[in-house]
Amino acid sequence: MANFAVIKDGLVNNVIVADTKEIAEQTTELVCVEIPYEPGAPGIDWSYDGSVFTATVVEPSEVTE
Repeated sequence: MANFAVIKDGLVNNVIVADTKEIAEQTTELVCVEIPYEPGAPGIDWSYDGSVFTATVVEPSEVTE
């Protein structure tokens, strides 16, 4: 079993577990890329350019009192 990033429109749409890449892609009908199972691994809303994952930058919101 392995973790796969499910890619849609250049973004990680989901992360799933499957036996093989072929099964992951047949199930989702989307491109799937194997990713490590570890902290900091690509996740939902990360971008993917076909070879490199990039984390989404989240701007801190203003704190109101």
